[in-house]
Amino acid sequence: MIHNAFTLLSLLPPRPRRAAVRKLMDTVWDFRTTQEVLGKEHLPDEPCLFICNHLSNADGFTLARALRPRRVFFLAGIKLQDTVMTRLGTEAVDTIFIRPNSADTEPLKRAVEMLKSGQSVLIFPEGGRSRTGALIQAKKGASLIARRAGVPIVPVALTGTERFMPIDDRNMGREKVRRAHLTVRFGRPFRIEELEAEISGAEDPRQALTDAMMRRVAELLPPEYRGAYASPDEPASHEDSPAFSGAELPSEPAR
Repeated sequence: MIHNAFTLLSLLPPRPRRAAVRKLMDTVWDFRTTQEVLGKEHLPDEPCLFICNHLSNADGFTLARALRPRRVFFLAGIKLQDTVMTRLGTEAVDTIFIRPNSADTEPLKRAVEMLKSGQSVLIFPEGGRSRTGALIQAKKGASLIARRAGVPIVPVALTGTERFMPIDDRNMGREKVRRAHLTVRFGRPFRIEELEAEISGAEDPRQALTDAMMRRVAELLPPEYRGAYASPDEPASHEDSPAFSGAELPSEPAR
């Protein structure tokens, strides 16, 4: 049903369409989810670069809701423009499109320009949604933006969206929504200079810096989500964890 609603809304002119899509998505999120936002008191007033794990196509709007009334620009894969539902979903937030795994650096430059002009930007350094829910090694572009922008970096940990809107690799535009509890946890901001000792002598400084940044995200996540950034004594995947066993969710989330 939600897909049909998006198809109808796509016929509207841009401005009323964006307002209508936001209203529809807020209604779906309010009806189908409960959301817990933790650590918002850590957010600096100045522009900052948010870095977050990536689980679902629901992540952007979930984070935009958690950050309200703050305006944040999201880096999102150009592939999201391929279907009506995902295209309109990106219109509901401020989006900078990027081509993952390509040599196109223009979106990264634009993100830096936005940060230097006083806007905040949120990126998903992994470069795509995790198919297991556990962190995968992040791309180097995150360190490029962080170094050039010189703004505080805020780690963000997101859980629950992989249950709310599970990945459907057969048809991204027909992904279904389910009842779920979503958690957004903001960590304390840090600056690149604080990581220098951690990455000193690294063979690949850009990757080492990105990895050091992502360890701050991993620290905010439950162990089963930490994946590539888990400590040696922690599980690298959550596939066997009771939290991700596919057990039935309550018929109605507690409010």
